[in-house]
Amino acid sequence: MEHFGAIEGLGVGAQGQSYAIPTMSGSVDKIRVYVNNFIHYARMNCTQTFYVTKIGCGRAGYKPEDIAPLFAEAMKLDNVWLPREFVEILENTR
Repeated sequence: MEHFGAIEGLGVGAQGQSYAIPTMSGSVDKIRVYVNNFIHYARMNCTQTFYVTKIGCGRAGYKPEDIAPLFAEAMKLDNVWLPREFVEILENTR
C-alpha cells in the first residue's frame, strides 16, 4: 500500500501501481479467473512492470505448486516478473 498505491479494502484489479488478485475465494479455479484477468491487463499495459508476489501462498494456504501454473502465460510477457519459485516450477513443467 505504502509503496505501490494499493488501496485497503479493494481486493480486485488495478489500483495505483498495483494489481490486486484475490486468493481467499475458496478454490484455485476461482483464482485462475482473476489471474487470467491480470494477464490480460498486463498485456494491454505493456509499459507498466508488474512484480508478482507468491500470491495465495501465505494466509490462503496454497502451495507454490498450486498457484504457479496459473501464471504460465505470464512467463511470455516481458513486463511481468514472477517469484523465483513460480518460475522454477513453470520451467520444470515444460
